[in-house]
Amino acid sequence: MTVDETKICDEIWEKYKPQLHKLCAIKLKRYPDEVDEVISEVFLALCEQVANKGVPEKPKAWLYGTFHNILNSKYREIYKAREKHVSLLDKEFKLPYTTDINKDIFDKIYGDELRQFLKTELNENEYRLVQYIYYEKLKMAEIAVLENTTEAAIKQRHYRLCNKLRWLADKLEK
Repeated sequence: MTVDETKICDEIWEKYKPQLHKLCAIKLKRYPDEVDEVISEVFLALCEQVANKGVPEKPKAWLYGTFHNILNSKYREIYKAREKHVSLLDKEFKLPYTTDINKDIFDKIYGDELRQFLKTELNENEYRLVQYIYYEKLKMAEIAVLENTTEAAIKQRHYRLCNKLRWLADKLEK
């Protein structure tokens, strides 16, 4: 890149940098660490454009178009990284301080009573879902396979079941 090209690039950049930076900060408000990286990439793209193809005919339009392309790439990068992140809820692990003694005692005292209550208040499908989730500790995807349906349908049934159980608990308190 020649001295003249560097000067032209700097002039264009200084004119539009504050607006681009502000826009980028707004668009990436949930990811403030990424703002400087996106702005730097836009500046590098401008320098490359000036060095290889000359000054853009409409620098403002070119800069904003490039900014949006780079921003969209950054969003894709962020979401791909988020997808790779494994949630702790998806991992099976046992905490060192939990014991099955408390569970056994609870089951002995309340288990039969609770199961009987649930059998009388819930329909067959709801009770089966309670068994899968709370007694057998199956994941939603596993239940979906057993029920021959989608995971989303199981989640919806679980949501409705939780609402019904809340309603039943309120009814019992009164």
